[in-house]
Amino acid sequence: MGDGHLMFGLHDKTLKRRRLLRLLCLVTLSIVSGCEIPQGPGELYWDVDLNVPFGTRTYGIWELADPDTTLRREGSGVGMEEDSSVYFSAWANLSAGIGDSLYVREIALSIDRHVTAIEVPLDYDTLLFYSLGTLNPQIGSLHGTTQDIPQHNLQATTLLPLPAGYDSLEVDTGRISLIVANRLPYSVQDVTVRAGHVVVATFDELASDQQRVTTASLGGVTQYGVFALSLQATGSGGSQITIDSTDRISVTATIDTVTASQFYGIIPEQTVTRDSALAIEQQHHIDLVVIESGSMTITLGNHTQFADTVILKIPNLVSRLNDTLVVSRFLMPGDSDVVVIPLAQYRLRPEGDNEQTITGELTSHTPSPDDRREFVSGEERVFGRIQIERLSVEYFDGSLNNLELTFDSLSIDIERPPQGWEVVRPLEVEARIHVDHGIGGVLSSDVDAVTWLNGSQVGTSTIHVENLELEDSSVTIIPGLADLLAEYPDLLTADGNATLSGEVAVFNNTEVSLALELRAALAVIITDTLEPVGTVEKVEPGDLEDIQSGEAIITLWNHLPVGGRCYLVADYDSLNVIENSEADVDTLFDVNIPEPTIVSGRAVNASRYQFSIELNERWINYFKSDGFFVRTQIQVDAIDGDTLIVHGSDYLNVHALAKVRYTVDPGEVR
Repeated sequence: MGDGHLMFGLHDKTLKRRRLLRLLCLVTLSIVSGCEIPQGPGELYWDVDLNVPFGTRTYGIWELADPDTTLRREGSGVGMEEDSSVYFSAWANLSAGIGDSLYVREIALSIDRHVTAIEVPLDYDTLLFYSLGTLNPQIGSLHGTTQDIPQHNLQATTLLPLPAGYDSLEVDTGRISLIVANRLPYSVQDVTVRAGHVVVATFDELASDQQRVTTASLGGVTQYGVFALSLQATGSGGSQITIDSTDRISVTATIDTVTASQFYGIIPEQTVTRDSALAIEQQHHIDLVVIESGSMTITLGNHTQFADTVILKIPNLVSRLNDTLVVSRFLMPGDSDVVVIPLAQYRLRPEGDNEQTITGELTSHTPSPDDRREFVSGEERVFGRIQIERLSVEYFDGSLNNLELTFDSLSIDIERPPQGWEVVRPLEVEARIHVDHGIGGVLSSDVDAVTWLNGSQVGTSTIHVENLELEDSSVTIIPGLADLLAEYPDLLTADGNATLSGEVAVFNNTEVSLALELRAALAVIITDTLEPVGTVEKVEPGDLEDIQSGEAIITLWNHLPVGGRCYLVADYDSLNVIENSEADVDTLFDVNIPEPTIVSGRAVNASRYQFSIELNERWINYFKSDGFFVRTQIQVDAIDGDTLIVHGSDYLNVHALAKVRYTVDPGEVR
């Protein structure tokens, strides 16, 4: 008995504590809720207002946009600019490999040394004195007298020895330089200087103590055993001239090495170089090319009567060890030889800014024979031939001229907009070509782009790119592509061709990489009801079984450039309140949404509207339950053809608050 009584006492005290705690909580809640506390004895009941939020929902245009404020690289979707403008964007990478599109065309070069003459070291630098006694012995015999001298002839010849071993020669090429000075005490006219029988200088007149300088060709001069140089002139004479037979006309003659078309004697050692430049017809201007593969065929020939060492040098071709390409062969008379040179890793550097050339240097080295021979100009020659096949290029540095490239075909899936936003349409459509890694030069291309929806073509356009500079981070914008987004697509395909021009430095594994962005500022084109899908939310009111009455206060903030309708449905089963469930559900409220102030098609600021609805018994039962589900839905009134300019900052906020009255019975407290 004692134990049972104790337990009952403890139980009774526990109940009292609970009732007291409940009373304190309700009193506290009443204070928080703003309701009055009983003022005196007998006032045993009072009501407490409780605020229960439910169906709060914000519909923002930013729901269309991806989390990133700006889309980047492969992919598609809707993004937002910093000014909150909403745009559609689809990115795809375009690439075109250089590959074997760069090459050096075939080159053929011939160099001949026609042996029409051989070198003769006929070197003179001689001062000759033609004295009056030699030029006219009769007048010279009057030496020391003063005479009236009539006009008279002057004539003399000097025989210069030929070099040792030369018996005769006929000069093919060569020049003579002359200084003729008149040291006679009177003038001379009709001065003529001859080498052999060839006139090499003439002067109408030389006054006393006057000299003249001239040069002349020795071509055709024939000499036998000696080199004859003669002078002819007419002396003017005069009165009372004191005659000195040593007075003179002096001639300084300078002759460099000449070549002889006919010769008899010991033929001297010959080393002759012939240059030949070939204008190469390349598509591009080459500053430097590193050759990947290919070869050059060199033919050397000696069609002369002499043994010869034939050397061919190509200064424009240098090996990776920095050695100039040189081929040398010793060839007997009538012999030839063919050499094939692999050109992999050789560097080709043509000459010339406008007309590019490849230069060949052919050197013929003929040793001197021991015996005397006769040489007569004929068909003898030494020659070199080069034939370069088409060369593939590993590295190119220079200026491209419309190098043709083909972009790889691309296909990119485009994400569809969220359900309910199918009426989003582009205002303007443009393509943006982005360059991330520049290689230099400028690109022009035509990219054929096609958009698709459910396997059917819905738009097509050719994107023309003109003179896009391939520098890091450069971009070009091509507007006027509305045909591509006549409908919101689910696939974009593209392919195209391009030409690359201008200064570049590229390897054959270089790729021209671009990013093609299809971008469109978006608007809502009203063709049907705009109805973003509402979100199903669970409301858990708690222990509110004593609810007596209440009202729903709905506050709307509208920052969309349009009015519409907002309603809320509820049910104990979440599946019944999802959109298009066709279940019989309760509607708490269904109100119109007035338009905010609109300027130039855009909501200036958010407008606030508030509505109050008394809760009926069915709704009070929802709040007495352990939980129920609601879906807040908006609809925009359809005005066919209207365009709504929306920004990512536009929104519609629905805030629903149930204000319920809870009755407190303090009589339960002892």
